[in-house]
Amino acid sequence: MSTVILEIPESYARSFGATDEEVARNAKLELAIGMYRKGRWSTRRAGEFAGMDRWQFMDVLMARKVEAPYTKEMLEQDLRYAFGRL
Repeated sequence: MSTVILEIPESYARSFGATDEEVARNAKLELAIGMYRKGRWSTRRAGEFAGMDRWQFMDVLMARKVEAPYTKEMLEQDLRYAFGRL
């Protein structure tokens, strides 16, 4: 597994927190939320990336009133499951 290092200018980094640890934790959380919102990551995967379990991540989503992503493809998959092949 490879690692990607992202450089964030100090003026932007401090908007995530006062310490380097806060910056890293909060930046990862914001990225996880963004990927979840786009439907790219599940709650499990996003939570894992953010350093928490699925349920903790879901609590964050609820506190921030983040709606679950639901795409046309997801609807079609649900309809196929509910009614058989369409």
